[in-house]
Amino acid sequence: MAGSDLEARLTALEKENRILEKRLARSEENRVLLEESLSSHLSVLKIRNAELLEYQEKIRRSEARYRELAHYDSLTGLPNRVLFRDQLTRAIFRAKREECSMALLFIDLDRFKAVNDDAGHDAGDSVLRDTAKRLLACIRGGDIACRIGGDEFIVLLDCLPDRQVAINIAERILTELDKPFVFEAVEFVIGASIGISLFPFDGEDMETLMKKADRAMYGVKQNGCNGWRFF
Repeated sequence: MAGSDLEARLTALEKENRILEKRLARSEENRVLLEESLSSHLSVLKIRNAELLEYQEKIRRSEARYRELAHYDSLTGLPNRVLFRDQLTRAIFRAKREECSMALLFIDLDRFKAVNDDAGHDAGDSVLRDTAKRLLACIRGGDIACRIGGDEFIVLLDCLPDRQVAINIAERILTELDKPFVFEAVEFVIGASIGISLFPFDGEDMETLMKKADRAMYGVKQNGCNGWRFF
């Protein structure tokens, strides 16, 4: 009996051992499957994350482009009327707080229409782009130049020590705009009329200052163009 019991126990142990081996094999197989599943899931997450980052970058670029289109002139790259009005409002607030003066230069090109009529709009666009570059070369670092439409530009001269600074910059602009513009080897002589309004002497709000600079510019036009004039 003792021998039979021992054999039975050994048989039972071998059976249990085979069962354990099968369980371990299934466990190892499950572990491998789990690792493969996790690896696949992580790969999908990485792809989705990369797609999300790319989408966010597209949104950022689109928003930046929208802001650019909304606030800058697409032809010259200068601030447009919308952005300039905001900048002028801020400058007026700052000038009142710091009790300093500033000037608006309303600039209209004198013979621009003839360029479009005689040489076409590509030539006209070239003149406008070149005008913007010349204006930026004439003003100080803290000043602002913008294109408000057509062949009209405005320059904001911030924190003026005296009106002579406005005169000097206006004359510098006239000198630059008197120089010939060249498009496809053809020269165009344009010139400009500049009207100037001063804060706070001619007004303390945006509409008044812009209106008076505009009226001063038309005064120059009526007196033969190619000059500057205070309101």
